[in-house]
Amino acid sequence: MIFAHLAKHWTARRGQPSPTSRLMSVLRSARVLLYWADHASLCQLDVVRNYVAAPSNDDVFHHLSHRDYLVKGLSARQRVQCVLSHYRFEETSFNAAYKQAVYASGGLALWQMEAAGSQFLIRLEMASRMNAEGDLTIALVADGKVLHRLSFSWVDGAIAGLQTGLVPLVARNQGRWTDSGEAFEAFENAFPNNSPSFFCFAAMQGVAGAVGMDQVAGVKCTAHPAYDPLDAKHFANAYDGFWKILGGVELPGDTWLISLPFYLKPLADMPSKHRK
Repeated sequence: MIFAHLAKHWTARRGQPSPTSRLMSVLRSARVLLYWADHASLCQLDVVRNYVAAPSNDDVFHHLSHRDYLVKGLSARQRVQCVLSHYRFEETSFNAAYKQAVYASGGLALWQMEAAGSQFLIRLEMASRMNAEGDLTIALVADGKVLHRLSFSWVDGAIAGLQTGLVPLVARNQGRWTDSGEAFEAFENAFPNNSPSFFCFAAMQGVAGAVGMDQVAGVKCTAHPAYDPLDAKHFANAYDGFWKILGGVELPGDTWLISLPFYLKPLADMPSKHRK
């Protein structure tokens, strides 16, 4: 089973334009073989075997096939432990209906509403395997266009510098897609003085609360897998600045800690860059 997943991934990588990118992806994913027993255990989980490893997914082991995963600098061993923690929690906490919705049917609707002639939806779905910034995504959609995505994984608290058990670690906070201009205007008309990013984090709070968790960890901007020093201001606003607005506390390592329910001052008092 492991070899079959690797072969599928390596075959799919043939389509990458850069030979160097193809080679690096193959070499990184080959590290799966160094942790054979762990990945055999992973592949035996129903959520992985019957949902994550669907025919449309050619990168079951994206925690190793990418340069970084969740937090920049995690070792291969730490990544394996993170993905095991995440999917073991998914396996034992949720039923088949949840797995079908999240992993096979386009997402589980967490909230939906019609307002001002537009349709709004927040859904929980399997994260894209094109990046390694979390295994689940909370997406805010307006009239069929994604306005914001927040991606996370359930990880052991030690990875986030905490002494607790599992905690959701948010490693992607991204919005304002190039093709969403009209949809964003519809959102602003329906929900004046509100923000897609806060809608998504409110949903994250609800998901965490539903499984009895009262803390969320957020990656520091400089520890983000895609951090670019040339775009430091953007990353600081999207991550450290956002966690701080939520009442987050900066931890010594690579994360912020946001206690739930999160603190939220009036949006009118916030800089406009944090309302997008």
